[in-house]
Amino acid sequence: MSKRGYGYNYDGETVFSRVQSDAPEPDDETLDREFFVYVMGPYTAFDAKYAYDDADKLRTRFADDPLFDPDEHVTDDGRGDYEAVLQAFCSQLRDQLGVRAFLATDIDIPTLDESDGSTPGMAVPRQSVAFAAVSDAVVFVFTEGGLTTGAGGELGTILGEFNLAPDDPERVRKPRERFRVFQSEGFQSATIEEIPPAYRIDSVTFANREGLVEATQQFLANLEQDHPDRQLSIYRPYDG
Repeated sequence: MSKRGYGYNYDGETVFSRVQSDAPEPDDETLDREFFVYVMGPYTAFDAKYAYDDADKLRTRFADDPLFDPDEHVTDDGRGDYEAVLQAFCSQLRDQLGVRAFLATDIDIPTLDESDGSTPGMAVPRQSVAFAAVSDAVVFVFTEGGLTTGAGGELGTILGEFNLAPDDPERVRKPRERFRVFQSEGFQSATIEEIPPAYRIDSVTFANREGLVEATQQFLANLEQDHPDRQLSIYRPYDG
């Protein structure tokens, strides 16, 4: 596990060493703490005020959603916090499945905007690529309640970085089997819905939080099983 650097470094150490140090651990000490699941998705909830001038007259400004709950995931200043939704999902994965599920914000590497000059920053896309590269599994979550502006571009960037487009002449850097897109029933985004088939990544729908956890468990179980005849690498570094 300590060799999982793959050329991704930050401030004199491997990105993976930061992930090992900072990714939250399951409480149960008997579980395998060395299976890392990088969870991605929007960090901001869709808010009708972004689209309508009279949004304050609505019963609620937020979408009816299987994961986002306005009673739990709205900040004191009224902002819909979808990052809290993803954090709760990661916590469930740790508690129920015993994996090291984490978000980018769990890892103590500042972005370029966050860096105060005393420590170097790393661009957000570069962080996402590095975290995905060193993780055992990469999970993307999309529902009606998340503000997906820009999310499709980020998803495509991640998959493209690993040469997963079928017509890419370069060698695949991370197996497609280690990526999965989960979207709620009724979720609509032409951009995001086109990406899984374009990169031949499996996409699964779910109806509620329990369904999402169950579908994720099935995905991870397939990766954790030992298949002597299948060499499913985590990442294939560039030669030289």
